[in-house]
Amino acid sequence: MTTFSPVWADERTEYVLTIDGEPTTRVWVAHTRKERNTGLLGTDALDGALWIKACNWVHTFGMHYALDLVYVGRRGRVVAVATTPPGRLCLPRLTAHATVEMPAGMAAQLNITRGSVVGVKARA
Repeated sequence: MTTFSPVWADERTEYVLTIDGEPTTRVWVAHTRKERNTGLLGTDALDGALWIKACNWVHTFGMHYALDLVYVGRRGRVVAVATTPPGRLCLPRLTAHATVEMPAGMAAQLNITRGSVVGVKARA
């Protein structure tokens, strides 16, 4: 069985990732310490993105696929975008307040660059 969403995710609240105010793709939000620590471990792929609050660095140990990492400042402005293969410890971004993880190549598809403004809103 292929897992396309975080193993801890429930479907009660759906969120959408916004880029410069425009809704784009589904996003899961890691609210608790356990959700942040587990992240995308146990997934085979991801259908959307994962927003990790209070996070300025990540690792990809135990991952089965490469990730685009979007580091977000306090006001939602992207401070860095990096593509990272599995099995890496990523550099911390000291000005980041959150990290958005998505499959490699998705940040380019969504035209996310340094300076873009990203956010999360509940899907209506």
